[in-house]
Amino acid sequence: MTDERTGLEVMTPEECDELLSSTPIGRVVFVDDGQPIALPVNFRWFEKTVIFRTLEGQKLRAAVLEAPVGFEVDEWDPDTHAGSSVLIKGRASEVTEWADKERLEDLGVVPWAEQPWKQCWVRITPDEVTGRRLR
Repeated sequence: MTDERTGLEVMTPEECDELLSSTPIGRVVFVDDGQPIALPVNFRWFEKTVIFRTLEGQKLRAAVLEAPVGFEVDEWDPDTHAGSSVLIKGRASEVTEWADKERLEDLGVVPWAEQPWKQCWVRITPDEVTGRRLR
């Protein structure tokens, strides 16, 4: 299916899942002090939710407040000018249950910046997942 307004191909839910499952880096988007912020995180697409680690700070505050957030991943080929993008609109929440944290440890989400260790887990639960592709 093609979006008549943009001419971009609309990705199926399965194609969105595939891109989310195969892409290690995404951007979490939220509002802090009235200003939009987009920050890269390494993540996993797990049980139809986005999971990432963080420290005390902006991302965790957004999660504790269960604030609305965006999350976006891309893939592109600069030679062919082709690419795909998936956008998630949803709510962030801090993972606080011990049993849930233990399950997440098995996902292998290791922050690129290892010091200091990021001990807090954040889950983004989607309200909407959409994807577009340019071939």
